[in-house]
Amino acid sequence: MNGLFLMAALVLCLVALAFVAYPLLSSGRQADADSQADVNRAVHRDRVRELDQDLAAGTLTQAQYDLALADLERELLDSGALAEDSSTVRPRSRRLAMVAAALCLGGLPFAAMGLYLGVGSAETVFTTADPATNEAPSVSAEGRQREFEMLVQQLQGRLAESPGDLDSWMLLGRTQVYLDDLAAAERAFREAMAHGGDRDPDALTRYADLLAERQGGLSGEPATLIEKALEIDPDHPQGLWMAGSLAFQNQELATARRHWERLLEVLPSESREAEIIRGNLDRVGAATGEG
Repeated sequence: MNGLFLMAALVLCLVALAFVAYPLLSSGRQADADSQADVNRAVHRDRVRELDQDLAAGTLTQAQYDLALADLERELLDSGALAEDSSTVRPRSRRLAMVAAALCLGGLPFAAMGLYLGVGSAETVFTTADPATNEAPSVSAEGRQREFEMLVQQLQGRLAESPGDLDSWMLLGRTQVYLDDLAAAERAFREAMAHGGDRDPDALTRYADLLAERQGGLSGEPATLIEKALEIDPDHPQGLWMAGSLAFQNQELATARRHWERLLEVLPSESREAEIIRGNLDRVGAATGEG
């Protein structure tokens, strides 16, 4: 998936929001209903006034008056004009509709995003097309660049209102990495660390990977982040991969073997990643004279 996914998701969100927001914001039918109720009440008042005049003029007896008045009251009740006073309910209903619509328009896209981040595979949003495939890219590089720049603006606006949103900080950091703005990505990841990311092994290893790219190696702060990630989850695949790589670079071959052997137990045996790790272990064996 790539920018096409974001565009499709945006279109679907807008369609869903249209179904929700239109009935809330559309006041035409309610206004018509209120207008008809007002008319019914006005007609009722006029007809009661006419009955009063006929009774006063003597053209109606009291029994006829009472019967006619009862008929008018029943008609008014059947019309629904007495169900509730629209003059007092309408402003309140309108305010509630506006609030509900605003919540839907403002919250649904980010709720959907939060749900996708929680149970989906958000990483695939940022993958590019496999060069081995013959499929043409869905959008141009320039178009995709603009899409992610717009996403950055949206996330920044969201975070200005909800600075404690860890998922949004992480998504902002990953987007900045895609845009090759590593300094901005580092700032976003640091904010993520301050809002719960330091307890999330995925966030820790992503931040470690960014710092390693910026400084040209895994030593120092990246190593500390990797160690912390493995303290939280000893079987975290990315943490084990990076820890093994760091140990191998430092010629700590026994440590590299330990991390990679554990990773091999975590990965599906027939996966491409497992094949790479077996190759790494062969290199360790060759370096130690065991190959």
